[in-house]
Amino acid sequence: MGSDSMSTDVGHQDVFPMIDLAAASHNGRELELMLQESKPLAMFYAEISELPDEALIPEDSFKPLLANQSVIRAETIVQGPRSPKTGNRTNIKYVLFALRSEAWRMEAMLLLVEQHARTGEWNETCERMECFLLGYTDEETDAWCENRFSKHAY
Repeated sequence: MGSDSMSTDVGHQDVFPMIDLAAASHNGRELELMLQESKPLAMFYAEISELPDEALIPEDSFKPLLANQSVIRAETIVQGPRSPKTGNRTNIKYVLFALRSEAWRMEAMLLLVEQHARTGEWNETCERMECFLLGYTDEETDAWCENRFSKHAY
């Protein structure tokens, strides 16, 4: 889920309450929210050539949670699109951290990531599943999808 803020009425306020998407975003707050046990799953990804980079995939930040076994980790590498610079296929590394009690979310998210890499397709159903797995509320997900998929979206 991005950190775009929907600050104007897109014509559907009666259906979807106005939610400040920037404030609702978990981006940059994943560790904090997981420490509070209010976020079940965090996902980070980057092109392999950009790694290691703690700003992109904060492996070191999560080490204490991994050490005390309150969080578990999974990763996968999928082939991404061709690089405009080299023409070669990119390789995207995904790293997931889940609260131990929410480990099932990692397998579901990895399936979503792999189907997207395989087909190149992504739609509102995929987006809603991703939001659910990452721990966003129904209201946050509705507002995000309305902003992202609405014909009235910017």
